[in-house]
Amino acid sequence: MNIHPLFVHFPIGLLVAYSVLELSVLLFPKLRFAAWAPSVKAFLLFTGVPAAFAAIITGVLAEELVETAGDPNLAIIEMHAAFALATALLYFVIAAAYLVRVFDVKGWGDRISAGNGLFIRIWSFKKRLARSVLDTPLLPALALLALASITVTGALGAAVVYGPDIDPFVSFIYGLFWAR
Repeated sequence: MNIHPLFVHFPIGLLVAYSVLELSVLLFPKLRFAAWAPSVKAFLLFTGVPAAFAAIITGVLAEELVETAGDPNLAIIEMHAAFALATALLYFVIAAAYLVRVFDVKGWGDRISAGNGLFIRIWSFKKRLARSVLDTPLLPALALLALASITVTGALGAAVVYGPDIDPFVSFIYGLFWAR
């Protein structure tokens, strides 16, 4: 039984909403200072990323069903799976940076690492890494790259389910990977 469709749409909505919110700061700079924005973005990431990994797990199970049935779409499914994993990892990097920021603001990281030189160095490294993601132009670039990746993932998924000619966008994405 293929339960992948039950799990896939929730993370798509959450993570696309995150990217749109993150990228809207470029058009509306005042959003950067909105008190609610960091909490909303963290919520979208902290719920969307685990849901994305659940979708990947159910996708692997669905791929095993297809392999045993000898589906001719196996090459598309494998490319879809690769883009899904890349998408989840991109959003995971951003979510990890947000998580470090939360631990830093609350002071939990300093309390946990206190008294242990190795933990202090590791925590300091994580904070620098989080700052390099969240406080530089890398964040909107990652958000845009993740949004592009989730879009390609969805188009390839649509090509598997409905065929590559379901709409012009899916046909275009399909044509990037397979000659017609």
